[in-house]
Amino acid sequence: MENNSPIILAIDQGSGSTKALAINLKGEVLAHAEIKIVTSFPHPGWVEQDPEEIWQSVVTASKEITKAHKISAVGLSVQRESVLFWDRTTGKALSKIITWQDRRASDLAGKHWEYAAQVKTLSGLELDPMFSALKAQWLLENNNFNKSDICIGTIDSWIAFKLGAGHIVEVGSASRTQLLDIQSGNWSPELLSIFGISESQLPRVCASDEKHICTNMQALGLTSDVPLSGIMGDSHAALFAHQGWKTGVFKATFGTGTSLMGVTEINPQTIAWSIDNKITRAVEANILSTGSTLVWLAELLSTTPDELAKLAPESTQQVEIVPAFNGLGAPWWDREATSVISGLTRGSKRADLAAAALRSTAAQINDVLEDFAKSNIEIDSLYADGGGARNEYLMQMLADLSGKRIRSSQLLELSAFGAAMVAAIGAGLATISNIEKIELKYSDYTSAISESERQIRLKTWRKAVQQSRLKMN
Repeated sequence: MENNSPIILAIDQGSGSTKALAINLKGEVLAHAEIKIVTSFPHPGWVEQDPEEIWQSVVTASKEITKAHKISAVGLSVQRESVLFWDRTTGKALSKIITWQDRRASDLAGKHWEYAAQVKTLSGLELDPMFSALKAQWLLENNNFNKSDICIGTIDSWIAFKLGAGHIVEVGSASRTQLLDIQSGNWSPELLSIFGISESQLPRVCASDEKHICTNMQALGLTSDVPLSGIMGDSHAALFAHQGWKTGVFKATFGTGTSLMGVTEINPQTIAWSIDNKITRAVEANILSTGSTLVWLAELLSTTPDELAKLAPESTQQVEIVPAFNGLGAPWWDREATSVISGLTRGSKRADLAAAALRSTAAQINDVLEDFAKSNIEIDSLYADGGGARNEYLMQMLADLSGKRIRSSQLLELSAFGAAMVAAIGAGLATISNIEKIELKYSDYTSAISESERQIRLKTWRKAVQQSRLKMN
């Protein structure tokens, strides 16, 4: 493409920060701004963020980019499953953002257990408080809202509303609420009835590449003729960036937790995206605690995650940490599992704990890959992106434990990149065939241990998981 390639403002609103990037259609990142986000834990199992802080972080990060670059379109990628309520008339937030990590609706999940099979059939998702539906029901039951005047939405809904795009939600994000019929792509009357939510409170479901002309683009330092033309959940956007529409592309996005996702029509669990009027479905597994395990351990040992990660290669003992802080996610979906540290000896060092924290990520991913194999989803190469993908020790450990080739993206901001490419499609600036010509660079890792050694290492991990899942009477 020519040197004056159009520039997309890509906004990536994640669990730990909001990033804004200037990305051109050659796949080059021209500028980057990042604002950290505060997360609060007011009660055990509660995880909240401030809606206005999120919005202001979008404004601040975006203006850092728009003051120096001429923007042709805006793409948005967001943390998923998080939910909040706001006033339809004033636009004022009525609740905190209840994040995807929040477990306050666990008791509600238990009350709905008779509907678990129906919920999974319609939504593709396990009945679990990670998803938006139970959180929204909890908010409705524990607050005295004027129910006719509230907007229920996800993070993309909130940002789009503040930009003046109306009350909308992108279909991939909507599929993570557990209120969407995964086959029709519409809100499910049956699911709405189960969770006690009215469709009038919910956003209009829109395609990933729908072109929105917004009334408040000046908040980002832009004129109103610059469209918001690409919206995706962060994991979906990363899969798109890996050119996940191609057969055999399966990816793991490393962040607070880890999402594994690949396109399939065999027992899909989520909608990946809707582009050019075509819905693409995917299988996905969500591991609740990966990056956050290292953060927790660093806080416990009064150091930083980066310093801990540097220590890990010095480990001489196989200690195991099963980070079931809020139960275990995929493939177990065990809300009653508890965290375990096993294998400690008097000679255990900080390096052994650091290695254990990283191993827990690799081992949980291997558990998911083995579970996929039971459903005849065979993966030869796993594409990796996000913060953990830059850790060579973790990538090698993942190759060793899984026996797979790990392809770590050298461009770490894949969610932003994917959202930018979808925005380019939505704005008529590019096509899928244009994007296929962009060559991403990868670092490849293959197993450096024998199959017998791999099985020995996995055996101690599986024993620790078994301890974690022992029900306490």
